[in-house]
Amino acid sequence: MSLRGAGKPMDDDDLIVCILHGLGSEFDPIVTTLNARDMFLSFEGVISKLHDFEIKLYNAKTTPSNVAFYINRNRSHTKS
Repeated sequence: MSLRGAGKPMDDDDLIVCILHGLGSEFDPIVTTLNARDMFLSFEGVISKLHDFEIKLYNAKTTPSNVAFYINRNRSHTKS
């Protein structure tokens, strides 16, 4: 039985903990970072960080490594 089902609303920190515990292992780096804080960000802030991390995961899976290497290689040559 959930807290909401018992008539007690969940506060944002409880909701954040539930969300973080429900994520897959690919989110471990961001979960560790968020848990290392003394206080959680706001609910909206945590969701934003998770969304940003999810985009990075997606891009890492869809960007061929040789393209990423080429882009990074060219950036190092253009620095003054």
